[in-house]
Amino acid sequence: MTDSINQISNMFSPGIPPVGFNDNTANSVASDVSFKDMMLQSLENVNQIQAQSQQSIERGLLGEDITQAEVFSSIKKADLALRMMVQMRNKLLEAYNEIQRMQM
Repeated sequence: MTDSINQISNMFSPGIPPVGFNDNTANSVASDVSFKDMMLQSLENVNQIQAQSQQSIERGLLGEDITQAEVFSSIKKADLALRMMVQMRNKLLEAYNEIQRMQM
């Protein structure tokens, strides 16, 4: 269970070292990844999870060797990934709007 949570959290934060990790190599890795690339990779990951969920639904409907629990799990994983991406978008828009309201 913990491994699956770590996989999901790592999916949205590639190249970002864990909190409290004070290695100089981790800082150079984090600085090499641009924000745009990180967001595009996150979008691609969410899209890939959605496609995998769709495939598991199709496999379940066709009667292939997949349990209902596995289908449900893939659907919930895709739902969680999409909700996380929507929340990230909302926070970005909120920050952008706040920057626009700033007076120079």
